[in-house]
Amino acid sequence: MKISELVVERYRRDATQGAAEILIVRVQAGDGPGGTGFVSASERTSALYTSILRDVLAPAVTGLDPRLTTDCWLRMHAAIGRRDGEGMVRRCIAAVDYALWDIKGKLFGAPVSALFGSQRERVPTYANCAHHLPVDQLAERAAQYVAQGHKALKIRGTRSFVTLDEATARVQAVREAIGPDVRLMVDVNGSWDVETAIRQLKRWERWDVFWLEEPVPPTDLPGYVRVRERAGTTWIAGGEQHVGLAEFKPLLDANAVDVVQPNAAITGGISDWLPIHAYATARGVPVSPWNLQPIHLHLAAGLPNVMWIEYFMPDNALLEFQTRLFRGPATREEVTDEGVFLLGPTAPGLGLELDPEVADRTRVDG
Repeated sequence: MKISELVVERYRRDATQGAAEILIVRVQAGDGPGGTGFVSASERTSALYTSILRDVLAPAVTGLDPRLTTDCWLRMHAAIGRRDGEGMVRRCIAAVDYALWDIKGKLFGAPVSALFGSQRERVPTYANCAHHLPVDQLAERAAQYVAQGHKALKIRGTRSFVTLDEATARVQAVREAIGPDVRLMVDVNGSWDVETAIRQLKRWERWDVFWLEEPVPPTDLPGYVRVRERAGTTWIAGGEQHVGLAEFKPLLDANAVDVVQPNAAITGGISDWLPIHAYATARGVPVSPWNLQPIHLHLAAGLPNVMWIEYFMPDNALLEFQTRLFRGPATREEVTDEGVFLLGPTAPGLGLELDPEVADRTRVDG
């Protein structure tokens, strides 16, 4: 079985300049089942992503066995050479890597989640409530999520989006709206410095913030350590902008985070995510992958030590286009007294399936 073709299709949300795009990557290996992956881009960057996929990664994997995902990953990462296999290239590698795992799952007639040696039927979630809304409307939306059964949710306090006082107003209003028994997390996307993070955590003690996410830039490892040492009962979460085990190992070895957040799209796919998960597990640090629900659902269902996944509701504009474009895998909820769970995948492979009507309307040439 050898990879014979890699095809890239572009889909754009609308005609707005710089609009979101999703690039679908389809990999074929002879007469065997095809695999599907994807990567998000913008109209301004999609041509670059397309060129990397078609001109660099496709030649690197053509002729390889798609079942040997580690060999394929290493060949792609080395295709440009030296440090160039980072950043944007890793996101493209991830899209191809998804397609290869999709093929493996289909060959076994099982969801990708079943290939990791473990399986759970229900995956715990927390709701992403990082809506760009005024304080009162954000609190109302959070209360609606709780009324739907969610026992944990996350809001945003990023400095480029709100002031420190506005972030505090958000925390207070949401806590008052959801009550004391729901876990409340705040993401600041690495936009604070150490002093700001420590001061804000002290300011927020009365509202019982469960975790503060990315309090400082991802390169500031000493800053992570200092903030965690002074965080009191609030957990420190981080890692969503880190890539590869080489970056996650120092974060974990320094005890800089209480929970680590590798993202399969950012780090370069499932194949690169797995060693990070294994190392965090060996260190006793829970894993909580952010975003990328169709992929992370498989990882959470098939591996131990995945605390939960981030759940984006259909009303969340951040992933509105992805939600419309993909018809599968189907989202199947189960609401319990412990919160909202997603049922594990059942379709062979990753179960990625486009909505034909949306795909036909949004596909672009190039």
